[in-house]
Order: sequence, then C-alpha cells, then structure tokens
Amino acid sequence: MTSLRSESVPRSPDGGLQSERTSLSFVRTSLSILGLSAACLRWLPPFGAASLIGPLIAALLIIAVTIFERRSRPARLVQFTNEKATPALAMGGVLAISLIVLSASGLWILLK
Repeated sequence: MTSLRSESVPRSPDGGLQSERTSLSFVRTSLSILGLSAACLRWLPPFGAASLIGPLIAALLIIAVTIFERRSRPARLVQFTNEKATPALAMGGVLAISLIVLSASGLWILLK
C-alpha cells in the first residue's frame, strides 16, 4: 500500500497538528458555505434562475478556495516546521466575500 504523504515534505515538531487543524477549519467552513449555497436551490421555483447567480458565485469561490488550500498545504507545513508560518489572509478573505455575496443575493431575493 502506498502512502499519500510526500517524503520530501518535512514533519513539523508537533506532528503537523497545527497545520492539520488549520486545513480542517478551512474545509469545515467551506463545506458549510457550500451547503448553504445548495440550500438556496429552494428559491429556484418561485424566483427563477436569477436567484441562483449569488449562490453560484459563492459556490465557485468556495471551490477555488478549497482547491487552493489543498495545493498549498505542503508549503504551509514547511512554513510551520520552520516556524515562519503566515496567516492565510487571502483564503479567509475569499471565504468572507463568498458569505457577503451569498447574503446579498438572499437579501435581494427577499426584497424583490
């Protein structure tokens, strides 16, 4: 059986737990926003396809953040190991923007 873990990535002193918690928090937040976007499908019959523009944009942003997070995880693990980790402000910002877009589209639908 082969391991999915790359041998070239150094292990952090805490076994990667800090990086793992950060990764899991992004995944958990992304899934909850994606689930909320999917819940917006209930607005489709009474409000038409225009009601899905905001949730679709939010879902695309969330998918992009999730892909970027998964690809940047080995680099973050190296930063944690070298104790030079920086906050993932861009990913957090995109999560916040997706929530704002989703909220604004919900308000637009309710006020329409």
